[in-house]
Amino acid sequence: MFKRIASMFSGASPAPPAAQPPAPTPAPPALIKAWDKFGREISITRAEWLDKVLQPNLHKHWDDAGELYGLIISALNDGFAAQLLDASARLLELDRKLMPERGFATRGIVLMANKQLDEAEAVLKEGIAQVGDTATLLVNLAKVQSFRGDEASAAKLLWAGVQRDPNLDNALTWWLAIQNDTGGKAAYVQALLRACALPGSWRPQLWLARERLAAGNLPEALALYRQVLDGGLYESSALMMISGDLGNHGHAAVVPQLIGKLFVPGRHDPVAGLNLLQAYLQLKNVTQGEALLRAMYQLEMAPYKQHLDGYADAFLKLRAESDVPAEIDMEALQIETITLGQPVWCYGLEDPAWLLTPKEAKAPVIAFFALSNLSGASRAEQQREDDAGRLTRAVALYWAEAVHYWTDFAGQAWFNMVKGGGPVVYGAEMDGAQVAGMLPQQVTHFVTGSIAAGAQEVRLNFQLWDREKKLRLATESVAVKPGVVGSAVLVLEKRLLAHLGRARAQPLDAFYVRPSAESIAPYLVELGQSFMLSAVANGYGTRERLWGERNLLEWPLNMALRWSQAETPRIMYLSGLAKAFQYQSQVLPEFRQRTLQFMRDAAQGKSPAARLQPLVWKIFGMHAELQALARNVDGQGDAAYARWVKALLKS
Repeated sequence: MFKRIASMFSGASPAPPAAQPPAPTPAPPALIKAWDKFGREISITRAEWLDKVLQPNLHKHWDDAGELYGLIISALNDGFAAQLLDASARLLELDRKLMPERGFATRGIVLMANKQLDEAEAVLKEGIAQVGDTATLLVNLAKVQSFRGDEASAAKLLWAGVQRDPNLDNALTWWLAIQNDTGGKAAYVQALLRACALPGSWRPQLWLARERLAAGNLPEALALYRQVLDGGLYESSALMMISGDLGNHGHAAVVPQLIGKLFVPGRHDPVAGLNLLQAYLQLKNVTQGEALLRAMYQLEMAPYKQHLDGYADAFLKLRAESDVPAEIDMEALQIETITLGQPVWCYGLEDPAWLLTPKEAKAPVIAFFALSNLSGASRAEQQREDDAGRLTRAVALYWAEAVHYWTDFAGQAWFNMVKGGGPVVYGAEMDGAQVAGMLPQQVTHFVTGSIAAGAQEVRLNFQLWDREKKLRLATESVAVKPGVVGSAVLVLEKRLLAHLGRARAQPLDAFYVRPSAESIAPYLVELGQSFMLSAVANGYGTRERLWGERNLLEWPLNMALRWSQAETPRIMYLSGLAKAFQYQSQVLPEFRQRTLQFMRDAAQGKSPAARLQPLVWKIFGMHAELQALARNVDGQGDAAYARWVKALLKS
């Protein structure tokens, strides 16, 4: 459906179609495009779709008229008419007492699509005998006559259908096309005026307004739009056509004024919402644009998600344009040092001792400091997080994590933070001898380092220091091309662990696996992002300054889906949601359904992360489920798990 962010507005078809009924079914696509349970677009062959999706769903909903109808219409659009004869007969059987017009019309359409015109005519006439000559039945009967070549009978039936319901989209556009083909533009406009005069009409007014816009007559178009909107009888597609036509004719500023307060996500056509977002974007109205984005994201409409993602990025860029780095006075800042004694993605999980093995209390500590950014700004300034700044922290976090899992040392990550402002990035190498004098005795060694990023090369280095002797024990450096920085991090990790010794044959937690060469780059991004979520959750930043909050929360979910055998990304995802819960994220509700599905899959796959389900219940306010488990958890034979669940309930 939507493949990329649109650069213009979307509305109804831009011109009347040819004067013939639409083909019974569109040409079958080579592949069927669909969306999986996590909203990702997928393409499968027609045979796979038929065997694995359509037929099982038809069978599943054989007694549910509403679901069955939706499946039939969707399958018709995908070119599966031949497979719908039994299903349409079943729908008619169910609909005879519920919605007979729908049942007769759908059965007639499927028969037409299979070139069974006599049978289609008989069904449609039976429907008319039962429910009357409704517009839908008349127009479909007109299609039967047109397919037979009897255009005179078809035209008579079509006009009767338009008179019954001038707002029936396919009837109106077909009838207007006939007038356009036989009498030209003047006849087409006269036909529109004639249709506008029919009782209860509103769709003809929209097409007439389009003609007025094309002629440059905005006041008349607006008068027609207000007539429709004030009447209140329009369908949700009206907002889509109004907003699309105004935008495409250069009147984006009018769109929010006309439909901004009328559009309700979940009730009206989502394309109208996209048009409204496009208008806000052109008007650079970030506040209202992002508010509408949040409302539309919460509907979790998979076909529209990548479109919404595009608008989210566009609004972020608008924010960035007005967010100019500001020079700051370093002496006036109140800088604090924070220490992370476990991997950053362990925070927010409410200390699940049953999952995460603590280091021995007397384990000697290796402290890791954020890398210096030798290619950063030459002055002290406040700015949003960029890739280089994130990497200065992510590399230190990863090396501390490696020490935590693969040695008998305790790895700690140390960062200088401005309360309420975020992390500090230094532009020069740290003085190890000076740092040594500020560290506690349990730190036996510490690691400093730097990154220098150029157009052709990125150089990473670290220095391993003995704290007590204030002595640099080793220096290692690796230079790589900008696109493969992760490989340098892995190389330096190996050298660092060799210098330290005391290696473990197995990781501290059995589920932990070292990131691969393929996954290390996104893994580092996630470490940096997880750190920022932790910072905001603990008051070292504000949610307003999180750059691309949705992406921060969604990143580890995509990692977990991409590397489905790895456990750590699953825990990373839940950790991020927990931190967002702590700082009261406004976008968190958008993740509810996907997260619940994620946990169902984790349980089915016997993932250790599945036992974090009580945390998910807490995050999304599912108090009854959490309370029920807390009442019965003592009988499950895991005392540590029981204590954790009860602590969740109290926190």
